[in-house]
Amino acid sequence: MNPGIRIDYKTLRRVNPQAARQAVLEYLKTNRGNIADSARVFGINRPVVYDIKRKAAEGDLSDRPKAPKHQPNKTSAEIEVKVIEVKNKTRLGPKRLSRYLTKYRKITVPYGTIRHILRRNKSRLTYGVKGRRFRKEKREFIDWYSAKPFEIVQIDVKFIRDQKALTKAQIIHLDQYEIPNYQWGALDVNSRFKLIGYSREKSWTNGLCWYLWVISWLRSHGVTAEIVFTVDNGEEFGGKSWLKVKELRMLISGFGCRLIQNHKGHCEENAHLERSHRTDDDEFYIPRVLKIKSETDLLDEALGYIYYYNNIREHSSLNYQTPFEYLKKQLPEVDDTIRYVRPILLDDISQETAAGS
Repeated sequence: MNPGIRIDYKTLRRVNPQAARQAVLEYLKTNRGNIADSARVFGINRPVVYDIKRKAAEGDLSDRPKAPKHQPNKTSAEIEVKVIEVKNKTRLGPKRLSRYLTKYRKITVPYGTIRHILRRNKSRLTYGVKGRRFRKEKREFIDWYSAKPFEIVQIDVKFIRDQKALTKAQIIHLDQYEIPNYQWGALDVNSRFKLIGYSREKSWTNGLCWYLWVISWLRSHGVTAEIVFTVDNGEEFGGKSWLKVKELRMLISGFGCRLIQNHKGHCEENAHLERSHRTDDDEFYIPRVLKIKSETDLLDEALGYIYYYNNIREHSSLNYQTPFEYLKKQLPEVDDTIRYVRPILLDDISQETAAGS
């Protein structure tokens, strides 16, 4: 026997429990059945070695079932069969299934027990989950680099009071003068041309208003391409409500537009607009926020900033051209007045629209 030999039994067992036990048995043959030596070599206790020998005598080296041998409160097999049968027939959830069994089958099974029965009998559930609520749609591939002007427009909402960008004094200033919380943005991935708006609330109504305003601005200035909007999963853009998303898609399809939702938690799928938020902080909010003392001031300051962003600021991603300059080269027929984007306050417009309807 070599006193330096060490074999990690636990690692072997994680890979293959039967092979690990067989290795112990083979080693026992080489050391004349020395239990203590085998336990030392494999780093286990002697009772484990005895247990391995007992399993070998029984002719089964596999793991024993973890369920206790005596289960006086276990649901009978007949009840489990009926639960699975009714589940496949009705597709009810555990709570409603429990009430159904009590009312129509005269069987009392707590919904917690039903949940456990369904979990351990997944292979016996024969129906497929159907319905749009449970279907995960694969996101359509978006080719940013071959897109022409306004074929892909990224839409998002920025929280203005960003503690990572603004100082405490600047945020207090915004609160003091009750400046709106949210900046709405729409950015063309081809030219980086950008539109912005503001709102006090981040609501579904304001989201609809923003879509319609962006579409009307672009269409009224000569943009005729099919517009694909890419958005996150915020509730203001439909979120998890497939009904809202369906209605929104139907609405904007009438204007030659489509909607694609990004994957949840993947802000990089709106990378161009997300990156522009940093520019907004560095070149607008941080240097100008203390001069804003009313909603009118905000819109006036934002008017100057968005004109600067689209018509004066040279973008490295555009080979140091301005967005409007780059846009005009790509789309010569676009109306020149598109460059004079005027920020809007969505709350007022959406309320007036709702009152008028």
